[in-house]
Amino acid sequence: MRRVLTWLNRGLLLPLLALILLLLGLLFTQPGLRLSIYVAEKALPALQVAEVEGAWLSGASFRQLTYQDPQFQLSAQELSLRLQKRCLVQFRVCIPEIKVAGLQLNQRHDVPPAAPNDSTELVSEPASAAGLGIAFPVPVRIDRLILDQIEIALAEQHLAWQHFSIGVNAWGNRLQLSQGRWHGLKLILPEASASEPVNAYMPPVLPEIRLPFSIYLDDFQLTELQFMQGEVQQQLQRANISAQLTPQQIRILDLQLEHSAFQAQAAANVQLSQHFPLNARFDLQLADNLLRDQRVQGELSGDLARLLLTLNSSGPITLTAQAEAALLSADLPLQLNVGATTLSWPLTEPQYQLSDTSLQLTGSLSDLQLQLDSTVNATALPEAKLALTANWRHWQQQALITNLSLLTLQGEVQAQGELALSPMLSWQLKLALSEIAPEQYWPEFPGRLNGELELAGQYQPEQGLQLSVPQLALQGELRQQPLRLQGALELSGEQALTRWQFSSPGLQLQHGSNQLSLRGQLAEDWQLDSNLNFPDLAQSHPGLAGKLQGTASLRGAAATPKLELQLSAERLVFADARLRAAELTASVDLARQWQTELSLMLRQGRWQQQRLQQLDLNLSGNQQQHQLKLALQADELNTALTATGSLEPGQQWQGSLEQASITSLLGEWRLTAPLAIVAMLPEQRLTLDRHCWQQESASLCLIDAANISAGQVNAALQLSDYPLQRLNSLLPLQSTIDGVLQAKLDLSWQVNQAPTAVLSVQAPQGRFVQQLDVPVTLPWQQLEFNAELAAHQLRSHLSVQLSNSGQLQAQALVSDLDQSNRPLRAELTLSDLTLEFLKPLLDEYSELSGQVSSRLSVDGSLAEPQVQGEFRLADLRVKGKLAPTDIEQADLVLSFRGERAELEGLVKTPEGQIELVGLANWQDLAAWDASLAVSGDQLKLQIPQAELYLKPDLRLDAGPGRARLSGVVQIPRAAISVDSLPQNAVGLSDDHILLDRRLQPVSDPQAAQFAIETDIRVQLGPRVRLEAFGLKSRLAGELRVQQQQFNPTVRGEVSLVDGTFRAYGQDLLIRQGKLTFNGPADQPFLNVEAIRNPANMEDDVIAGIRVTGPADEPVVAIFSEPAKPQANALSYLIMGKDLDSESGFNANSVTTSLIGMSISSSGKLVGEIGEAFGVSDLMLDTEGAGDNSQVTVSGYLTRDLQLKYGIGIFQPIGQFTLRYRLLRNLYLEAVSGLDNAVDLLYKFEFD
Repeated sequence: MRRVLTWLNRGLLLPLLALILLLLGLLFTQPGLRLSIYVAEKALPALQVAEVEGAWLSGASFRQLTYQDPQFQLSAQELSLRLQKRCLVQFRVCIPEIKVAGLQLNQRHDVPPAAPNDSTELVSEPASAAGLGIAFPVPVRIDRLILDQIEIALAEQHLAWQHFSIGVNAWGNRLQLSQGRWHGLKLILPEASASEPVNAYMPPVLPEIRLPFSIYLDDFQLTELQFMQGEVQQQLQRANISAQLTPQQIRILDLQLEHSAFQAQAAANVQLSQHFPLNARFDLQLADNLLRDQRVQGELSGDLARLLLTLNSSGPITLTAQAEAALLSADLPLQLNVGATTLSWPLTEPQYQLSDTSLQLTGSLSDLQLQLDSTVNATALPEAKLALTANWRHWQQQALITNLSLLTLQGEVQAQGELALSPMLSWQLKLALSEIAPEQYWPEFPGRLNGELELAGQYQPEQGLQLSVPQLALQGELRQQPLRLQGALELSGEQALTRWQFSSPGLQLQHGSNQLSLRGQLAEDWQLDSNLNFPDLAQSHPGLAGKLQGTASLRGAAATPKLELQLSAERLVFADARLRAAELTASVDLARQWQTELSLMLRQGRWQQQRLQQLDLNLSGNQQQHQLKLALQADELNTALTATGSLEPGQQWQGSLEQASITSLLGEWRLTAPLAIVAMLPEQRLTLDRHCWQQESASLCLIDAANISAGQVNAALQLSDYPLQRLNSLLPLQSTIDGVLQAKLDLSWQVNQAPTAVLSVQAPQGRFVQQLDVPVTLPWQQLEFNAELAAHQLRSHLSVQLSNSGQLQAQALVSDLDQSNRPLRAELTLSDLTLEFLKPLLDEYSELSGQVSSRLSVDGSLAEPQVQGEFRLADLRVKGKLAPTDIEQADLVLSFRGERAELEGLVKTPEGQIELVGLANWQDLAAWDASLAVSGDQLKLQIPQAELYLKPDLRLDAGPGRARLSGVVQIPRAAISVDSLPQNAVGLSDDHILLDRRLQPVSDPQAAQFAIETDIRVQLGPRVRLEAFGLKSRLAGELRVQQQQFNPTVRGEVSLVDGTFRAYGQDLLIRQGKLTFNGPADQPFLNVEAIRNPANMEDDVIAGIRVTGPADEPVVAIFSEPAKPQANALSYLIMGKDLDSESGFNANSVTTSLIGMSISSSGKLVGEIGEAFGVSDLMLDTEGAGDNSQVTVSGYLTRDLQLKYGIGIFQPIGQFTLRYRLLRNLYLEAVSGLDNAVDLLYKFEFD
């Protein structure tokens, strides 16, 4: 027994113990690890490991691993793993981390792949469901599997990523993958090769799929995925997926995708049995600029034998779709229904729109039926209802259009035909037009059109395009004229579509008496003729008129044809353009070096306000030598030039402008010597030699040769001794300028470089004159302006030295012109400028003095300048009879503070002081605001025919498009004396048009839409008196002047107090006088009673006139108290006694009154006669009383000289009077009649 135990101990236990010790050494020691690697390298010579550290169970690390065989080369920079020993005791495998870094797998290209061994080919048989089950023998847990910096290159395919990590947990027949992260994945595939289109549909063969174990994927994230195939590049920013894969089904719990063009979310459930029943839904949100806010939602249901799709799209494209397809059928039966309310294209600023669109597809690939219904709208086309029925035969690649219908313009366009895609693109169509009414969309083209059109063609990349129209027949009526278009044509293009051939046996268009025909071919040999005969263009187009006739022909080889053209026109009218006659004759022969004879003649033309007398253009010669002559005569431009040139073989044109003259509103410029010109046509470069243009003593010269091309511009110009008077036509009316201008400009620019320019301008001793009643002149001694553009900076300087006094200095610097924010620095200085140049506005006995100075600096940017400094008016003194008011001293200061300004001013007058305070703010240019307040003591205001004493308290507020004036104006004292005015004096009508010096319309200031609002109270004081048209009275009351937008109104009441009115040869006393304003200022309501002085009346009767009603239609009535007949009341009014009064009746007085009343109604006609003969204020009137009454006619030959002639009514004795105004109230009068006299008159008044 002992011997047996000894044998067991030596023969079994000791080897087992040694094996255990060896195994422990291999697993727990570094020598064991090295021994394992050594054995592996000997067993696999292709395997090499450079560095080994650690042990299998305590943590192993391998570096610089390589493996090579004839097909592949594998290398890894690092491989590490670590096991948890305690899990082995529990019969589990626990690996905290497996890390592989820097792995590269490359397929070698120098060794061809091994040929497959037919004898060893494996044939896989479908496994039964029972045979697919796999179970892990022990649980396995890998806390983190890390694969970093991996590159796999197989043939032309490349796969790489930066980081991959995932957690793995396997037990039984389950595998759980969690917290997966895959970053920087890049997949490169070879460019897809062109292949023949596959017409056949191969239904999928559904295998029986049963997964060997269940897989649970939780929170797997993929970031920065790049896919490249040829020129196709796609990048996916992020993808998240959570899924469950079991032997019976695949469930995608959540799938989220983020792309630069879209965001998507989906979920799905697929059963792995029978026809793979499935249920899926997805939500797609587009982020493209055109399709922003576009959302597509869909749902899939059914199985592959009957798959259903429901789709809803909202956003720029809104539609719904339902589809059904049998994917397992070889004929692929399918059905599709699409509905859309509105579809537009382009998506932004659409030009085409489909409304109420319905699309239906039913059938299979062998016969697919299409039905489309929609309403089509286009920007420049009429609305049309579209109906299309077609059949698509997929196997034959052919579409049969059974009916295409367009209902439009109260008619219909129908088409039938075929479209084939194989073996080439070809088509055949027949179109028919029926009762088309163009006036439904183009009202100026009434009529009815009918016709037929056949169209056939084909296209192959190798052979090009062929198009034929064997039948074209259009007939009907258009604009009450018969219309007919008929003919046939063929068109073909070669493979690159660069050379075309055209042929037609005849195309004819006839509309009324207008005809156009075309016949011939353009092939290797060109023979094409065209005739045009339009005797009445108005028949064909409402905006045209006149006669147009011509012929054209093309003859010769395609490379060198000859063109003959003749075209003539008479009395052409198009929109605002008019042309009495035109004629064009041209002959161009390419075979004779482009031998050309061209003549163009235009006569008596007009476009808007521009008039053309004649234009003659003649071009003759060939490439080697040709000549151009141009003569133009127009109202504002006359031009005559002669040029010669030649075209060299290298496409270099050399020419010379022999003579030229240009005459415009700025004068006549003549070329002093021939100008040499060189043009390099391939390089698009033009060179102008140095030359000069002369205008009297002025000259404009190009002092160096100028080079102009697409890549550079170089030019140097000099203007010498140019008279500034030539610019007067460009100035506003009544403005002139005088002086001599000198200027020089150097300009240089090259592509990809900043342009440079230097400009200098001098104008010594000039003047600016404003032509008013008395000219106002502003002279200067020296004016200089310099500007320089370089390195994206513009620097300028202006210096003006005025003749009398004053100097203006300004300089500015604008930087970074190539940027949006352009810094600005500027300074402006105005010093010692006196206002003496304004003194001519007053008379020679008046006084006007004052000084203007300013010092401003500007910083910030060109878009947002910051202004600092002051503008000052000091010691202003105005005095004289023509001055509106006397100013003893006035000082105003306008201070700028960045984007704000403040105004302070004090005006001293003999009657008191006026203060001005203002504020402006333009921080936001779109919402700027400004205000001005005027207040102070009494102010005397002298205006023609009035002297007012005002006490203002006003405020002006302004902003973009608006201004508001409010406050109170008190008038404590005034003397208003209105001289006689022409009876025909009226205001401007609402439709008046003002013209400038070029007779061009001047826009109405109101057209600027600057809304002015006013709210001013005018208070009349106790000493306001009015004397006008026989009325003498004191005024009392208060008015409120208001204006909203452009409608001024006046509200209030003015009373006539202690007044008299001369009428009917009598000075009537105003017993009651009220003017009530409640609307426009010129439409008050009158309520006035004027009576004869009761002291001069008999019988204690009161007689007078009563005026009531609006001012433009007053009602005048004669009344008496007590009431009497009109004849008796008139007698009391004129004579102060009744008709049957015992004191007698003076018929002459009544006659005089009646004549005066008659003359008063003829004032408008008399005034018009006077204006026609140059006499202003021509009037008829009566003077005197009783037997001395006379009729007078008077008028002004000048402003101060009055002429008057009177003839007696009862005594025919004439009297001639001349009155000349020496001063304001001093007159010299000469009278010639029965008696002659010369008088010196002085007029004065007192209260």
